[in-house]
Amino acid sequence: MIKPPTKPEALARWTGMLRNEHLRLSNPEVYVQVMRSATDDLEALGLFDPLELHDLREQVQAAYTAGLEEQFAQELYCRASSYNVVPEGSGVRVGYINQGNYYEEDRTDAFSFDGAVTQEGDQLRIVLRTSGEFGVIKGLVILGQDGRTFRLVETARMIDGKMLEGVGDPDAYRVLVDLAQEAFEGNDWVRYRILRDRVRYSPFMCCPVCCDSFAQREDCEACGGQGFVPDDLGASR
Repeated sequence: MIKPPTKPEALARWTGMLRNEHLRLSNPEVYVQVMRSATDDLEALGLFDPLELHDLREQVQAAYTAGLEEQFAQELYCRASSYNVVPEGSGVRVGYINQGNYYEEDRTDAFSFDGAVTQEGDQLRIVLRTSGEFGVIKGLVILGQDGRTFRLVETARMIDGKMLEGVGDPDAYRVLVDLAQEAFEGNDWVRYRILRDRVRYSPFMCCPVCCDSFAQREDCEACGGQGFVPDDLGASR
């Protein structure tokens, strides 16, 4: 028979999960679901009074909200996302990652995938089936074993069972940018993050000349008044 944990043991395990910084910053939605479930498990043990449980749930919400805001300042690899792997200084990918599996651009059909993202502590690596380590992931950069550097260009993310992708239509992209700005100004961080990510997954970038300034973009020749220009996400050849 498994001995139930003591109150200090249960709280220590919960605190360890709360401090999972990689999950909190890379995928705040999954983080908050995990922590809410963990807090419900604590409640089921009957070791904590209602005030203590309220305080724990407040800590979870605060960590989640902070994670959303901190994400805007730093980007981390997220297993729920798809990425193009693009050599620094190049616009053509050498492979792509889909939910933790790595696929080479010029791949054979010998394997269902060519490598995988592995994690040991806070360190992430891409390990190939046949030739060992491809490189170490730092933020959204891969430091290759051969000395080369690669960018991880996010193209989609799985959220609540649905693949969130960008848009390729310029008119739809303009609406998306405006909705994201509206959410930002209203401090609706959850909605802003989802909209902002769709903006980021789309093959456009803010016009470097007018910077999408309402006062300047109408006469901007670089973007034709759109406020954005085409961008290369590192597509295949």
